[in-house]
Amino acid sequence: MIQDKQTAIFLEQLKLLYPAAFKHNYIFYGMMKTKGMLDELKELVPWILAAMIFLSISMSLGSYIASAWPQISEFRAHGLGVLAVMLFFMLVTPFIIKQMKHSSISLYKQLCNTPIKLAGIILLQAVNIAYIESAFLQSVLFFFAISFGFVRFYKENLFREHSDNLQFHYLQEIRRICFWSYKQILKTKCQLFFSRRRSEKSYLLKQNLKQLKALHDKTMRFENQLCKSFKHINLETYLDDLMK
Repeated sequence: MIQDKQTAIFLEQLKLLYPAAFKHNYIFYGMMKTKGMLDELKELVPWILAAMIFLSISMSLGSYIASAWPQISEFRAHGLGVLAVMLFFMLVTPFIIKQMKHSSISLYKQLCNTPIKLAGIILLQAVNIAYIESAFLQSVLFFFAISFGFVRFYKENLFREHSDNLQFHYLQEIRRICFWSYKQILKTKCQLFFSRRRSEKSYLLKQNLKQLKALHDKTMRFENQLCKSFKHINLETYLDDLMK
């Protein structure tokens, strides 16, 4: 198990060596971290935010479509508003999944199939608008779309009881430098592609690329060890811990 002091020292070294990694480099998932499966009223926060943002947007879009195209029925107008929000989730989800893939091994394994789930929901909503016209089905599909496309990214749960806010901060900072090192690898590869072979610049870029790959591998392993230290990696380990 990694101790907090060890993590703090590791982060301090990284901040001294790579200060740019902690500036204007954001991770768009795991903004709120909770313990276990349910953490009292905190679990309602992302749902309240989703209702304030996405439900109101879908209703506004539905009203606009209904007024702009009077020949469209009210159900289909509001259904298209809901579909637009679902398509927005589908648009941004691959980017967030990409961040996870290169900054959190365990979380990526849990959520990598999210785009497939959203695609199925979008298809069902399109069928519902065209043929079924069920308000109940639309509500259920919208609920799952918000869950998969927003809540599960905003909220990260299954943390152990002994975990605290400082550890949550450490984890997010490690993830930031994981993703930063990945972006720097891509940037260096691009520069290397356009540089002349066997030139001094090409040699330096290759050395830098080697260092960045080592940094990315090292931080990814550290992030995974941190998760194992104060988080249940999956639902099975959480339930096993409850049964003890």
